[in-house]
Amino acid sequence: MDISACGIIIMAGTSENCRILYVNAAFLAMTGYTEADLEGRHSWFLQIDERDQPERAVLLAAMHAARPVTVELRNYRMNGVLRWNELCITPYFDDTGSACRFVGMMTDITARKLAAQLLAAQSSHDLLTGLANGIGLQQYLEAALINPLYRDTGMAIVTIAIEQLAVLSDTLNDEAIDTLARVVAERLQSCITTGEIVARTRSDSYTLVLHTGKRLDTAARCQGIQRALGQPIPLPAHEVYLTCSFGVAMFPEDQCDSAALLKYAGMALTQARQTGRNNQVFYSASMSQQLHDRTVMESALSNAVRNRELSVLYQPQVNLASGKVSGAEALVRWHHPDLGDVPPNQFIALAEETGLINDIGLWVLERACLDLAACKVTGMAKVPVAINISPVQLRDPLLADQITALLAASGLEPALLTLEITEAAVLEDAELTRTTLGRLHRMGIGLALDDFGTGFSSLSYLRRFPFKTVNIDRSFIHDLTGNPDDAAIIKAIISMAHTLGIAVVAEGVETEAQCHFLRDNMCDEIQGHLFSPAVSADGFSALMMSGLSMPEHLRAHPKQLRTLLLVDDEVNMVSSLKRLLRRDDYRILTANSGAEGLAILAAHPVDVILSDQRMPGMTGVEFLSIAKTRFPRTVRLVLSGYTELQSVTDAVNEGAIYKFLTKPWDDDKLRGHIQEAFHRKEMADDNRRLAREVYAVNLGLAAANRQQQELLGLRQEQITRDASSLHIVREAMQHVPLPVIAIDDSDMIAFINDAAARLLPQRGMLLGGDARYLLPEIVRHLTPQSQQPPRPQPVELDGQHFLLGTHLMGQGSSSSGWLVTLTADPQRLPAP
Repeated sequence: MDISACGIIIMAGTSENCRILYVNAAFLAMTGYTEADLEGRHSWFLQIDERDQPERAVLLAAMHAARPVTVELRNYRMNGVLRWNELCITPYFDDTGSACRFVGMMTDITARKLAAQLLAAQSSHDLLTGLANGIGLQQYLEAALINPLYRDTGMAIVTIAIEQLAVLSDTLNDEAIDTLARVVAERLQSCITTGEIVARTRSDSYTLVLHTGKRLDTAARCQGIQRALGQPIPLPAHEVYLTCSFGVAMFPEDQCDSAALLKYAGMALTQARQTGRNNQVFYSASMSQQLHDRTVMESALSNAVRNRELSVLYQPQVNLASGKVSGAEALVRWHHPDLGDVPPNQFIALAEETGLINDIGLWVLERACLDLAACKVTGMAKVPVAINISPVQLRDPLLADQITALLAASGLEPALLTLEITEAAVLEDAELTRTTLGRLHRMGIGLALDDFGTGFSSLSYLRRFPFKTVNIDRSFIHDLTGNPDDAAIIKAIISMAHTLGIAVVAEGVETEAQCHFLRDNMCDEIQGHLFSPAVSADGFSALMMSGLSMPEHLRAHPKQLRTLLLVDDEVNMVSSLKRLLRRDDYRILTANSGAEGLAILAAHPVDVILSDQRMPGMTGVEFLSIAKTRFPRTVRLVLSGYTELQSVTDAVNEGAIYKFLTKPWDDDKLRGHIQEAFHRKEMADDNRRLAREVYAVNLGLAAANRQQQELLGLRQEQITRDASSLHIVREAMQHVPLPVIAIDDSDMIAFINDAAARLLPQRGMLLGGDARYLLPEIVRHLTPQSQQPPRPQPVELDGQHFLLGTHLMGQGSSSSGWLVTLTADPQRLPAP
């Protein structure tokens, strides 16, 4: 037994208190004791003070029952070091059937136990940072939620998203990313107190359980964490600054279940990230309702796509110069049997998040192509239809192939299809976007940059991508007559696009005042309820067949009466002026206050304004100053019986007032001043009209130049590809063992491979020479009598006999000349 690697111990029976009778050398090595130390003692002393181990009770029960047993015990060596042992006890019975001895075999399983403990720790902790992971967090929460202390004081489950980590992971190397993660973990651990926990649940998100039962205290703790994480983090290349968003769920206020609390904290975090970065949001019951509504909407939308509940409407686009319909935008609509009409801004965003947008987008493309093809059959005038392409669709490498197939199936001309792409889609993957749009452009499909002005609105987008039109977002159109900033942005967009030869479409035009502004600033086309709402395919066909067009006064070159606006708070004064000026055949509008005058200006085109100076609420100078900003093309006169020189002088100097007239007035002189003002306005209109015509010509030239540049670019790409292909072909032909010679249509030897050059060394330098003098035997066979390759002809060159193969080039390409091959004439081979 002394040679056994297992520790062996023989103990007396239970009647003798299981004292030790014998141990082998392996047992002594495992425990560190000597035989003298162990003789007569019972084995329980190896557990020292840990005699309450459950396994020890199992062992004693088995020994008293005289049954074999195997247990795992924590024993201590003589030097006090803890070891794990597996002990197998077998009873030995005497002649009376009593267990008089017990034989035990003991093995050291410490390494196995430590490995198991390490594995358990690793399964519940993040290896990189040492923080708890999702499993460890779940274990902590399950234990904490049943602790009566926390049920009374409460806890906060805080989920944190580090905003920059996802982006930094794409730009930093692995070592820097690991360093960053460790620093974040250290800073988060510094923000918690004893008994609280930090868990790393994903690479860019963490969850903390804080022992704060009040929202105000929790918010303060979150602000402290923000400050800690906001401190610069030094990395080898540069410093990194982090921001974070917080989603918080409170226990027991919000829920008492660990899974629900984590879910609610995640919902709050999602809302925090949607409402802006670096902020905190506490869970509320309304979020669950929103999630429920979203789930219902997702299911309904999926069914709508499958059951074809969606429809496509078409909103006409009108050319401001001709007043005629110049195109339409295809708009997808959803009418749910129970929910009614679902707004597009709700279900389109949901479709992008759920992945349904590809199916919806492809169906809209298919529907529009079929509707356009049907209109073509009926003989309706051809106008292009614009279709929105989502960023998700644009990232699909099969998009161009899908559109090609749809065009082929419907028989629609590519030029009748325009695809609208948002700035956001261009931003996501500029190179992939450029490749996809370039292919679509080469197919002849029109491209439009949609919602321009809502993003970065970079001129580089317009220069780098082949856009034909730019769409001004409706958010700028809505208040352009009352918001100088929106008006300035619209002017800038129009000017920017026209400089590059790109047309401009204004969306959401609903009033004549908006149309006047866009027309006067040379916008090309408008779209909106002012002309027509979105209609069905049949409705759009009927609209086109009716020849409906924009009213004359809204077009780029309107014919309209001279319009005069009289503004005075005294009704009698307005009546007197109106009687006086009516004889001059003006269209006269009246207002009794500055505010009323501004409202009339927003609703009607006005040429000349004549305003009283002293009016309650807003003086004439103040009114005309606002009119000058909002309606700068009006000619403005002020009429007053009081000489307020300073305010009037300032207004004249600033250009707000053209003339200052006094009361009482001379009728003839007043009429003359008004006529002069109209003359001034008409001269300015003529100048603007002339400028528009010149501008239109320049715009056409810019568009032509842009198109020419694109054609030159395509041609240069083709030349580069052809040169590369030619180089490859030349190199390949050099390695062909068959002699090959190329002769162009002017009889110059354009190519000769090595095999041919070695065959004719006596002819000297052949490449670039005149074949008529260097290879006359071959040239006389190059008579293009037929386009079909002639049969090989016998020819003798330097005493060698060959069969001459000739191929006339240019039948399937733009090349010209002859390709000649030489093969040995089998009938003239020398005898062996």
